Amino acid sequence: MKRQDLIDEISEQLKSFSTHETPLKGLDTPDKITTLAAQILDSKRRIEYVGAIGTNKISPLRGNPHSDIFDPLRAAWLHVYEGNVDEACWLIFLSTHFGKHLKYGWQLCADIYGGLGGDVWTWDKMVAEVDTFHAWYEGCYRQMLADGQKRRFGNHRKYESLRPDSKRPLPRVISSYVAWVGNAGSHEARFAEAKAASSSQEEYFDILYRSMKAVLSFGRAGRFDFLTMLIKFGIIDAKPGTLYLNGATGPLDGANLLFYGEARNATNYKILDDLLARLSAFMDMGLLEMQILEDALCNWQKSPSRHVYFGG
Repeated sequence: MKRQDLIDEISEQLKSFSTHETPLKGLDTPDKITTLAAQILDSKRRIEYVGAIGTNKISPLRGNPHSDIFDPLRAAWLHVYEGNVDEACWLIFLSTHFGKHLKYGWQLCADIYGGLGGDVWTWDKMVAEVDTFHAWYEGCYRQMLADGQKRRFGNHRKYESLRPDSKRPLPRVISSYVAWVGNAGSHEARFAEAKAASSSQEEYFDILYRSMKAVLSFGRAGRFDFLTMLIKFGIIDAKPGTLYLNGATGPLDGANLLFYGEARNATNYKILDDLLARLSAFMDMGLLEMQILEDALCNWQKSPSRHVYFGG
């Protein structure tokens, strides 16, 4: 189907839900309806893109952090192909933590993972030498300050700092992640433990989401993004049952705007989570429908009546 046909289809779903289920007070003009529909379509395509790159041939250079074309997500797919789930998860974690900068791309992720041109900090090496990483990073930070290379966190991680003396220094973030995975250093064992304690895909996701509170610097958005990325790679068979709006900013404003017509509303986030769960079920957008809505609402509330494409 053509893009406009898909937008029209989503628009009709939104209007039908508003008429027959719960009024969507924020969609009080045709422009707002089509703008949200376009954002939903954009979000769906961004989410599908991760799976799509895994179906194409990937150059081994994509997995080499010393290469100019290094890409941690494509590198993760290479490790999935080889059955190395630990390295794939590790790369997904690093890509989530550092993010992709609009101008400097994956440079920061490549430099840290690639040992700043030295030995690669693979998962096995990090688990075995996590204390050594602390000392290494002190020198790495000084070198990064002096080498003139531009490297930045991605937009969603823009409040993170590379300073070793910051409140959430990188060595402590990584140590907390290694500890979360567990003494065996096996992601599959960690996930199997959570799955055994769950009775549904939603509960499986929730157990992992709440347990990741132990990972420093991974708040609501970081945990949600990391776990949904694991789903896209087929590593965990889970599904977010809510948007986890407690602690959210953009998605919470978007949800309030959608249901109540105003971004700043005192409505309990649990009520909004329930309303959004009903909307996602009504629209039937697939396994990651909650992430589609989260991303779309966050972007829509920035410009409710005029579509603006957000690439990140």
